[in-house]
Amino acid sequence: MLLLLVFSAACLVQTLTASPYYGSQPNQPSAQVVRHEYDTANMPNSYNFYYDANDGSSRTERGAILNLGSDDAALDVNGAVRWYDNKGQLYEMTYKAGKRGYRTIIKKVS
Repeated sequence: MLLLLVFSAACLVQTLTASPYYGSQPNQPSAQVVRHEYDTANMPNSYNFYYDANDGSSRTERGAILNLGSDDAALDVNGAVRWYDNKGQLYEMTYKAGKRGYRTIIKKVS
């Protein structure tokens, strides 16, 4: 159980500090976060966050430990990422990670 909690906390730290990739053009300005919220008050049991960037991209994520205190405890994560490609098309990837693995759905929004 302690190992699961340590792993969960490490995953959250990596997620919150990761730098997104903004393309291969060296003169392209990096997107700036214009709105965000992080709720870690219930860590390591659960967390949630979101951010919106000035280029229209965004990310939301919620995570919680299911069956806390049991041998069956597991981190369950749901999230979504939105971004525009170089042609101005909006895409969204939703994801879920948990005991059954990692699943994603990517769709073109507009």
